[in-house]
Amino acid sequence: MMSKNQLPTWLADYVDAVNKHAPADVVAMMSEDVVVVDTAFGGSYTGRAAVEQLLSGMDAGLSSDYRFTVRKYLVSGSSYAFEWDLSGTNDRANPAMGLPGTGQAFTVPGLTIGERRDGLISENRDYWNVAALLTQLGVVPAPAGAPK
Repeated sequence: MMSKNQLPTWLADYVDAVNKHAPADVVAMMSEDVVVVDTAFGGSYTGRAAVEQLLSGMDAGLSSDYRFTVRKYLVSGSSYAFEWDLSGTNDRANPAMGLPGTGQAFTVPGLTIGERRDGLISENRDYWNVAALLTQLGVVPAPAGAPK
């Protein structure tokens, strides 16, 4: 796990805003035409308003205590990538996706790859394993042979 003082300032500020469940603060760090792609659920969100709605949905339809922890990061010019863990308690149901609030704790690894333009995030792609989340929540059984 990286300490906040090891991260670039913009990334530490971004993770802090996400962990405070402050969607307006997160999208303030993004360009007006930002594109955010969640590859696990297949969603693509263009513009600050759409991304703010996505982030609000995490609090409303997943967990009231979710947190991102950055494990590793790379920055090269305007490109960035960071490996993370998303953890929390599934204390919120998501009726639109047919998911109950199970009360189960979860920790799911993921990776974000993106671009910054003029100091703002302009593209952000999240790659993570939704099957691992659903298994930890008890919504689907673990695949045969999966570690316990």
